[in-house]
Amino acid sequence: MKSLRFTARAVLTAGAAFLLLTGPALDAQAATGTFVYDRIDGTHGTIRNPVDGVCYDFDTPAQGADNQTDTDAVVYDTYGCGGTRQPLPKRTGESWGTYRGESVVFG
Repeated sequence: MKSLRFTARAVLTAGAAFLLLTGPALDAQAATGTFVYDRIDGTHGTIRNPVDGVCYDFDTPAQGADNQTDTDAVVYDTYGCGGTRQPLPKRTGESWGTYRGESVVFG
């Protein structure tokens, strides 16, 4: 009986080790490049190499942005990445009329 339990544990341990070695990587992907937003006071804010899927709140509302990353972005008009969406493809910039961005997510 002890031999059977020992064998079962050894098989489970080997299986778990195999899954750890061959399973998918869970590392967060990051965009490469710089995202610059144009604050309503005329100054600029910068986000460098942002992580995909993470919401970044601007420190002040923005009237435009320049997405010089290798990943598409979506700008939102409320903090916390909610409200009206404004897509901003990679390697593009845009100035908005009355729209004011307050947060962005990449990927």
